[in-house]
Amino acid sequence: MAALLSVLAAAPADAQPASPEESAAAIARPGIVLITVEWHGWVRDKRTGEVFGGTDGYTAKSSCSGAVISPDGYIATASHCVHTGPHGGAGALFGAAVDELAGAGRVGDPAQARQQFAEHAVAEGAVPDRPIDRDVRVERMEATVDGPIRDIAPATVVDLVAPDDGDVAVLKVPREHLPSLEIRGEPAPVGTPILAIGYPGSAGAADDPGLEPSSKNGQISARRTRDDRPFYEFSAAATNGMSGGPVVDMQGRVVGLVSQKSPGETQSFNFAAASSILLDVLAGKQVEVGLGEHDRAYRTGLDHYFAGDLDDAVDEFDDALAGSPGHLQTTEYRRLAVDRGGQPGGAPVLLIVLAVLCAGVAVGTGTAGTVVALTRRRRLKHAGPPVSDVDTPPLGIPMPAVVVGDPPQGSPARADDEQ
Repeated sequence: MAALLSVLAAAPADAQPASPEESAAAIARPGIVLITVEWHGWVRDKRTGEVFGGTDGYTAKSSCSGAVISPDGYIATASHCVHTGPHGGAGALFGAAVDELAGAGRVGDPAQARQQFAEHAVAEGAVPDRPIDRDVRVERMEATVDGPIRDIAPATVVDLVAPDDGDVAVLKVPREHLPSLEIRGEPAPVGTPILAIGYPGSAGAADDPGLEPSSKNGQISARRTRDDRPFYEFSAAATNGMSGGPVVDMQGRVVGLVSQKSPGETQSFNFAAASSILLDVLAGKQVEVGLGEHDRAYRTGLDHYFAGDLDDAVDEFDDALAGSPGHLQTTEYRRLAVDRGGQPGGAPVLLIVLAVLCAGVAVGTGTAGTVVALTRRRRLKHAGPPVSDVDTPPLGIPMPAVVVGDPPQGSPARADDEQ
């Protein structure tokens, strides 16, 4: 009888062990965001003084990826995504000017024309020699009682390391209790399995109402340095639009940010700015980052879910939602756990089989058999209150995915209008 009790109590409910890649993706995906930037300005040829852009100037839009690194709204990305120089916004406006001139028959070779603009032109605002305008937005999916919506928040640039000097930027959005990622402090050895996660420009992330990021698996191939700044070479595929997205290890920790791409390389061959550069930037601004209680509850819930301990998984997911009500992935995994039989609240489970086996059996003094009940203990928590030279830069830093025109139409969104 004791052996039977031990077997029944220990048996997981339909356990479905996760692969390391599945587990890492489940941990990291809640903290992935889409970053869109709208640039506005004019292009002036420094040799001739000619100004391109007419009365209204050019408007260009670019998209990148990023990772939430603090529940208080701090986000890490690549600096070329938000930099106003030739590697970023100026390069986007040069491209708009070349497109206009090509349409007018003034450009025969667009690539050469872009090169000429990068070398001999400047992008500027309405006032000569003033910076171009930049409007940065961060987009993520959020759970609501009416279903998922796209949350759009204005972002400010807290600090950055220039694209050719580290390619890391830290943004801030007016949001709290966000799902966040942990930053790996120690270097990742060569051979470390990784996932690169973000929004490929070719996948139309800006138009995708579900805002679903892509995960590409690979490994750290080599460790490099440029001007004493550490970078990782990694084998996972990463394309335009995934710039700034995190490269994570199998524990879901940020190893680096997608940054540089080898020019002309056709294989899966990319670079990431090491997390140590990001940590240096954060230390310089005295920004504290890390996981929230809701992040820890979510991760614990995943452990229970993949182990088949569905009741405890539901309890942990409930704790995560108490601290971060809009946590979309928690909502989805909680639904999956309930669909597989998980129950909230840790209700007692009566082992009726043992009751039947024990019924009518005298125990010494003639009392009836004992019914054994296993109870599940539930942890209770309280929720907290509910921003050079050519468009192909040195070392081949990939430009963000760029479109020119009106903003895309996505799913229902909650947006803040003030910068």
